Amino acid sequence: MKSSYQEELFQKLINHPAWKEEVASFAQIIGSCSWMIIPDLNNFPGKNKKIYSTIEPSKENIAAINPLLIKARKTRRVQSITAKDKGLFYCIPISQTEQTYGFVGLCNVKEKITEVLLKLLNAFTCSTIENVQKEMEISRLYETIRPKTIALSTVHTVGRIISSTLELNELLPRIARLSLQVLRAQRCCIMLVDKYKRHIIPHAIVDIENKSAKQPTLMIGEGLAGKVIKTGNALIKPKFLCIPLVAEEHIIGAISMSQKLDGKPFSSFDKEILTTLSEQAVIAIKNAQLYDEQEKLTLNSIKALASILSSGVADNYGRSNLFINLTMSIGMELKLRSDQMRMLYYAAILHNVSQMGLPEKILKKSTKLTEKDYKIIKEKHIRGAQLIKPIGGRLKAVLPIIIHHHERYDGHGYPSGLRGEDIPLGARILAVADAFEAMLSKRPYRRKMSISQAVSETVKFSGEQFDPIIVDAFIRVIKRSKSKIFKSKNDAWIWKKL
Repeated sequence: MKSSYQEELFQKLINHPAWKEEVASFAQIIGSCSWMIIPDLNNFPGKNKKIYSTIEPSKENIAAINPLLIKARKTRRVQSITAKDKGLFYCIPISQTEQTYGFVGLCNVKEKITEVLLKLLNAFTCSTIENVQKEMEISRLYETIRPKTIALSTVHTVGRIISSTLELNELLPRIARLSLQVLRAQRCCIMLVDKYKRHIIPHAIVDIENKSAKQPTLMIGEGLAGKVIKTGNALIKPKFLCIPLVAEEHIIGAISMSQKLDGKPFSSFDKEILTTLSEQAVIAIKNAQLYDEQEKLTLNSIKALASILSSGVADNYGRSNLFINLTMSIGMELKLRSDQMRMLYYAAILHNVSQMGLPEKILKKSTKLTEKDYKIIKEKHIRGAQLIKPIGGRLKAVLPIIIHHHERYDGHGYPSGLRGEDIPLGARILAVADAFEAMLSKRPYRRKMSISQAVSETVKFSGEQFDPIIVDAFIRVIKRSKSKIFKSKNDAWIWKKL
């Protein structure tokens, strides 16, 4: 048994409640005396001996115990001696099978201890030591298993995060917050290498104490994070931990942690956990980056498609930046999910393809539309919207929004006469934005309205033509973000950075 283990064992033993209870119980039988626990160290009784005692042992006590200890070690039997003051000294080996853990020394005992009581004392002490050993083994097993348990839990949690979003600007802050929770640190920063492989750009910074914390863009090799990315080697300091993000032997960034909440230094355990987390994070980041590239291609394709399909629509009836800005702002006000926002954006771009093929005489008619005109409009609306149906894929969820954005909340709209919440949410949003934009635009049959007039008219038809919840969100948007919505002609709203 190594001396370091012995020292830890006996240090825990002397402070263990069971040992203190044992001392108190036997003290009632044998009377008051000084108790010592002596590890069986090879160098005892040399200079480095370690004695655990109920009271500080005197030199005389140590001198009396020394020869008893040597004899007890040799014979593995209880040894005793009577001092000059007639006090009794005992040295009791603590043994199990062939293993001797150490010795219990009793100094200045008033009366002789019987053989039966000595055996009982040994049994109690060995039992207490067994309990302490089991606690130590459980503690060490816990320390061994804990990193792996947390690592597995981290992998599972990151897996849930991966499946919850493919938006990089949502994914990275979630990973940063998870890292802080797992490592119990104050600040986490996730930085990615730019496409030119010259700079590392901060994409997510979460600081518990400073919500507006910022991190400058660095050159590769600059700063601690820059060095980690350049070398590919993790860096651990008492108040800083940084792990490279490696994907297929290419370093794509780094995740860094600063200042543990309990003030303790970062450990190898923290490094192991963050490394496991980073490996899973890389998978999520690469998936999000690939998804982002696909979204860019999809968006460009949709814009091209909208341009082609709406080329025959008269200028006053085409999509505008105002319409897109207002549509998306209402969506944000309603706190739609990112996937809902994306479909709403695509629908806002494509919504007027349903007017493709409408006769110009109807579009520019200055008098009230006839029943025949309405019939033509409804027919062309369905046919126009169906043009994007064969494309399928991402546009499958967009089609109902486009088809039903002329429905009325009271059920008197077209093409299906849907009522209330039976109308797709995106369609209800488009209906408000489309009508508002139309009121601000000049038409052959009327003059354009002012903003206040258009707002009043929208509110007037809340609950009839429009969903009241959508109108309320529209009003809040207008009041708070008018300057952001009414942009110049060349300044288009984009719902996320692409």
